[in-house]
Amino acid sequence: MPDFISEKVIEDILSADKSILADILSLQPTGLSLVARQKKLPSGRLDLLYLYENELLLVELKADAFRPETVSQINSYLQDLKALQEQHKLIGADIRKVVLVTRCTPQDITVCRNEGIHLLSYEPEFVLSRYYENFKELSYFLQIQSGDYGVVRLGLLKLTLDLLSAGEDAREICRLEERSSKTIANRLAVAAQLGLVIKYKNEYFLTDFGDSIVAAGDPNVSDRLSERQTDLLSDFVMDNPFYSSVTYTILAFLESVFVLAKNTYPVPKASVQDYFVKSVGKTGTWKTDKARETASYIFANYACELEFVANVNNHFYIAPKGIRAILVLQLNRSIRLIESQQ
Repeated sequence: MPDFISEKVIEDILSADKSILADILSLQPTGLSLVARQKKLPSGRLDLLYLYENELLLVELKADAFRPETVSQINSYLQDLKALQEQHKLIGADIRKVVLVTRCTPQDITVCRNEGIHLLSYEPEFVLSRYYENFKELSYFLQIQSGDYGVVRLGLLKLTLDLLSAGEDAREICRLEERSSKTIANRLAVAAQLGLVIKYKNEYFLTDFGDSIVAAGDPNVSDRLSERQTDLLSDFVMDNPFYSSVTYTILAFLESVFVLAKNTYPVPKASVQDYFVKSVGKTGTWKTDKARETASYIFANYACELEFVANVNNHFYIAPKGIRAILVLQLNRSIRLIESQQ
């Protein structure tokens, strides 16, 4: 049977596990941050766009041998990205062009070098095997440290993201919203935890997902999520339960309600607070009653805004979307724990 590997499979792996891409490019994985994937541009869709330290990496991926037409393709993408930079819609960093192929000749490398393109070959077997090995060892969610940023509702991110989309920097956002720099910094930190923004040289820029969230908003409402924004964010949290401490802790709150529902339903607010704090391992950090109450209040709000739970008369009910989220969380966690033991 002939070899068959789709470009999308390789792209899925490189976007999911940046350590593999870092190996191929001889970079440090801690410095890599995904900015966009399959970004739509006037000249087509670029495969991967990463920020590495102080430069952007424009990565064009091929699951076969190098073809000369790839040169004009990636050069067109570069011009499109530069246009976005001039409009302040993309990080204003230098852009390095990278083409990854399964086979290339010394002549191909020379042609690309003359065009300012870094051409590298990779082995699909290496990518596929390394992904499995890395995934097998993953149990990092056990070390995720929950924390709250003092942002009591996700809806409060809306205006901040709208202003960021309009090209305003953090200082101007503080002025326009009449909020302190700490308040806006906390909002942007939560937005980063949800994959909405990326930080570069003390400036924040929307990711592609952040752009989608802004576009889905209701222009007549400044502090509440629209139905479409709610759907997009809840899907992101469900699909990426271990993306950050915020995504995981939202689902940890939901799971607390789910577990306690076995004893009594609906679940009293007082019961959830104590169990939730213990479940995320924060009894030693959220030591005071006020700290526990504040953290529980914040993540209860997030879970309600994303329609995982409903709060009526200080009792929590699990919504249909919450049932699905619990099943996805438990499935992902079980798979990772099983694989880590092999």
